[in-house]
Amino acid sequence: MITRKDLGDGIAALVIDRPGDTHNFKDVKLVTLFHKLITGLIADDTIKGGVLASAKESFIVGGDLKEIRALTSSQEGLAMVERVQASLREMEKADKPFVAAINGLALGGGLEVALACNYRIGVNGRHFKLGLPETSLGLMPGAGGTQRLPRLIGLKDALPMMLDGKQLSAEQALDVGLIDEIAASDGLLDAAKEAILSGKAKAQQAWDQDNFQMPGPNCQSDDGKKILSTAWAKINRRKPGLEPALEAVMTAVEQGLEMEIDEGLTLERKFFSEVAPGKVAKNKIRTLFYGMNAANNMKDRPKDVEPYTIKSVAVIGVGLMGSGISYCAAQAGYDVFLVDIDIDAAKGGVAAIQKNVGRAVERGRQSQEKADKLLSHLTPTADYADIANVDFVVEAVSEVLPIKKAVLEQVAKTVRPGVPIASNTSTMPISELAELTDDPENFIGLHFFSPVDRMKLVEVIKGKKTNNTVLARSLDFISGIRKTPIIVNDGLGFFTSRVVTAYTGEAFTLLAEGIDPAIIDDVSLRAGMPIGPLSMADATTLTLLKDIMASLSSAKGRIGMSGMRIVEALDHLIEDFGRTGKSSGKGIYSYDDSGRHDWPGIQECFPPPETEFSRELIEKRLMHSQALETVRAMEEGIIENAIDADVGSVIGWAFPSAHGGVIGYIHTIGIQQFIAECDKLTSDYGERFTPPQLLRKMVASGKEFYDE
Repeated sequence: MITRKDLGDGIAALVIDRPGDTHNFKDVKLVTLFHKLITGLIADDTIKGGVLASAKESFIVGGDLKEIRALTSSQEGLAMVERVQASLREMEKADKPFVAAINGLALGGGLEVALACNYRIGVNGRHFKLGLPETSLGLMPGAGGTQRLPRLIGLKDALPMMLDGKQLSAEQALDVGLIDEIAASDGLLDAAKEAILSGKAKAQQAWDQDNFQMPGPNCQSDDGKKILSTAWAKINRRKPGLEPALEAVMTAVEQGLEMEIDEGLTLERKFFSEVAPGKVAKNKIRTLFYGMNAANNMKDRPKDVEPYTIKSVAVIGVGLMGSGISYCAAQAGYDVFLVDIDIDAAKGGVAAIQKNVGRAVERGRQSQEKADKLLSHLTPTADYADIANVDFVVEAVSEVLPIKKAVLEQVAKTVRPGVPIASNTSTMPISELAELTDDPENFIGLHFFSPVDRMKLVEVIKGKKTNNTVLARSLDFISGIRKTPIIVNDGLGFFTSRVVTAYTGEAFTLLAEGIDPAIIDDVSLRAGMPIGPLSMADATTLTLLKDIMASLSSAKGRIGMSGMRIVEALDHLIEDFGRTGKSSGKGIYSYDDSGRHDWPGIQECFPPPETEFSRELIEKRLMHSQALETVRAMEEGIIENAIDADVGSVIGWAFPSAHGGVIGYIHTIGIQQFIAECDKLTSDYGERFTPPQLLRKMVASGKEFYDE
């Protein structure tokens, strides 16, 4: 696991190589051995200095999440970080220098190990990243990160790494002082040895010296207070307690930097021990680590189907969604045929991609060489004969049945037998579309999300006749373009659209009841949603939303739509008041060059209620509606397991990850309590809040969605 290696001239390296894993993780066993070996190096008078290195392609990528997830009390959390902190503090207080030879990823606890070294050397390359991403999993640095990082590089550069998960390349890390030099990969150990022998790596840390001054402004300076207040303002957009790790990091930084380093480390331990065993951390780890990894590893891919080699792809319809899908396919190295009604329209899709690629090059996110290679994979065409030999087809034309019918019939006549045909649709039943082709078994739905290049989720919809071969091949395509799939069965609105419809519908029902739209949106934001539902409706345009909602609310007997007033509200806004959305400057809000404003006519359109609604009630109606519709989708067999629903909700429409997702939301509240709250909402607001029998059966049998 850790091997001591003699580098000569009194320099020894500790080379970490965790057996059976692709990366090195910091677990109790490794920390115990590390402490023992560090103590041995410090006590060895023949050793002038030590080097920490890795035998893998990465350095250390963090703590062992299995151990962290198993924590049940703050006492256990405290014991975990006390061991780590003690070993690192002993190393940095030694009378001989230690150098971190960072050959790849150093994330979380891995970067904290490097921070405790006296000198850090990195290598250039796309696999090299330094970061403290713990808060993305509901955790916080516990091995000194909140104390050492700002003392090393200053508040301004440290806070984005701890709060936003910003990761730095070698050049960026060198620029801010996070590493001391860059070396060639094959000369990394030699460079580390030379740093010790030349005296560049000195034994004592700067923060242990008298009169230490942190780089940049300190917490009490005007500039420091401004940096801290800006960070707090961002955190406080959400209600207190929703993201405890962010609050803990800020408090540890703000208070700890006013103390000596050992006092600051004690404070960090305290906050870590409170955050790590909490529900938010468990929820995020379950969904964003285990759930996401399982989905990305194609857990539901049929095992008896051979891997499918894809070299070329056809995308039919190259508007916003089609060009986005084409871009991702070309980025994956596939030859992409962009097919549209005429060659000019097809070339327009290529031009849109060229524009996006050009912006990426300008901003330094992509090299010109890679951009040119990507663009070389694109072929615009209006001739279906050009796609006769492609390996995969994605239809992405307008959500109009006659148009889809004409396209799908033409595609089915053109491509080779067995080539999967996928429709990108958010609402149209896949089983019905499949019947427009000669082989319904070879047809599937792939619901991409906009903007395609940034949104990770793909909702994979199996029609009634979709076979395992096309499912497996579609998952191979999704894997190739580096997206995350969830698999659902066919049904009106599938999973994601029907749940978002419930959420949007409840927001409009509140609006129709006279609740101020700014309050509805603000409650949603404070609850953790990324954008208010009414602001989102304006951006979508109210006329388009009306068409979508009319289609989705047409399902007879769907309880989730019962009593909702969204179609009524949209009709009133559009027909009676001429409000169509943001693009016209007149929606639920008014818009001009200076931004969004309250519409003075909103109270005439929707008179205020006689009884004031509490923010808590508004939040329950908005959030519970999503969870209820998810359980109904599970009950109907549309989505088959809780973790897929949670992954889909978090990365599909950004349901708050603090809850773990829509099902995690119920799990966090407790099923019995959730039922009681829904029963009260049913009594007050109608049958759409009726708890599904699935929940009552779970309570009766003592079952939970997750065993934790």
